[in-house]
Amino acid sequence: MAVFLWVGLLGIARYFLDFKFHLFNLSDEAWNIFLPMLFTVFALILMRKRFSVLKHKDSTKDNFIYIVICGIVLCALLINSQMYLDVRLSKTQIAENSQEVSSDESVRRIQIKSYFVDESYLNSKSEMQVSGKYGRDLNFNFYFVAAVFKDSLEKPVNNLPDVWFVHQFSERMSNRISDSERVAAYRKFREKCWKDLEEFDFYENSYFLRVPSSDEKKIYNDLILNVVENPQDKKLIFLSPSNGNFNDDGTSILRWFFKIFGIGIFIILFALLFPNYIKNQRKKRDEEDDFKFFIKLLIPSKEFLITPVLIDVNILIFIIVALLGVNPFEPRTEDLVNFGALTSAVFTGEYWRIISSMFMHGGIIHLTMNVIVLGIAGYFSENMFGIVRFAMIYFLSGIIAGLCTLLWHQGNFVGVGASGAIFGLIGAIAMMLILQNNLKETRGILMMIFGYVVFNILIGFISNSDNVAHLAGFISGMIISALFYYFKP
Repeated sequence: MAVFLWVGLLGIARYFLDFKFHLFNLSDEAWNIFLPMLFTVFALILMRKRFSVLKHKDSTKDNFIYIVICGIVLCALLINSQMYLDVRLSKTQIAENSQEVSSDESVRRIQIKSYFVDESYLNSKSEMQVSGKYGRDLNFNFYFVAAVFKDSLEKPVNNLPDVWFVHQFSERMSNRISDSERVAAYRKFREKCWKDLEEFDFYENSYFLRVPSSDEKKIYNDLILNVVENPQDKKLIFLSPSNGNFNDDGTSILRWFFKIFGIGIFIILFALLFPNYIKNQRKKRDEEDDFKFFIKLLIPSKEFLITPVLIDVNILIFIIVALLGVNPFEPRTEDLVNFGALTSAVFTGEYWRIISSMFMHGGIIHLTMNVIVLGIAGYFSENMFGIVRFAMIYFLSGIIAGLCTLLWHQGNFVGVGASGAIFGLIGAIAMMLILQNNLKETRGILMMIFGYVVFNILIGFISNSDNVAHLAGFISGMIISALFYYFKP
């Protein structure tokens, strides 16, 4: 019942906000992946107490695995339902020429029987990006645009064509190569793309897909602005060539919905064979709530104030920028810069980037890891130092870490994340434990702290993690903690 409720709520929201009234210009990634994940989290939070009726023979076991299973099934069904709506609700048009192409954004599959591509409006852009776990993949992309007209005699109104032919060439390779090899590969890729573009057949087929709100759409729009002005901020139509398979009505996707649902129900029922059940469901449910600690991290209280606020602000900003079109998994560097990433612009007057970058993250995994560590480190350090000193350690360490990073990289750097500030908290805890001169009791905690720092430094050598910020934040936290210890009020 809960599955169909949440699938229905998200489906209704998608229908009215996206296809019907176009109220929010959200990317397809936001609708198809990010919002289903968000809905899943909300659903589990609301339904978490339902799992309290389960009772294991082994008192050390909890119900978290059942929550995880239900979460995976619900998220998969929500993603599948959004993919189905994409196909089912998007319209198909057969246009005689480019002038008849509908401006309705719900018309996403278009066949144009006759059109002319004016290459005098052609513009292109190539880029190189690092992606994948620990930055193991190197992606080369080559984008190009060209204006589409009814025929060669048509002239655009206000010197701005309405319809644009867009396409991209892509190549992926291992990032485990030297800088010289990377530059050579990138140069070879661009040369090949220019050659392919010269031989590209714009009239190979007449089937197109409208480019939805996405990172690529922003790139195409910027390319067009470099060719011709758009003073009235006119909405343009971006068409990407398709294989012409417009007969898919989403039936195959719908079949997978029921397959996933059936498999999920079977797994859940099988898992429920093992625990016993509590007959009296009112029996101290809150004490058996597996989410109690995690919820506490999100709710400010007199004893635990600043850390929940910081976590909530980080999550809220991540949600906002994702809904505004930033990819929640692999955000583009340009998007991060636009929303406040740390850059050399700090030295030219954009001082706010030092703070704003501490609330930006390079994807949902980056955010999750930082939130978890912040919750744990903040829980101990806030009680240890108090609210005011905790805030001073956090922000001073983050600022110093950011400045050290820019100086180390000589300004050629784009950074996001609260890692420097979080390592400042960890360093402050370590220094306070050392100064208390009670190594017999604190030795284990100190070994865990320094082991965690060393582990992150090693990971930083094979990933995009910023070791300079981590070390600078950690050392800053230790120094600030020592100052607090020796200069007590």
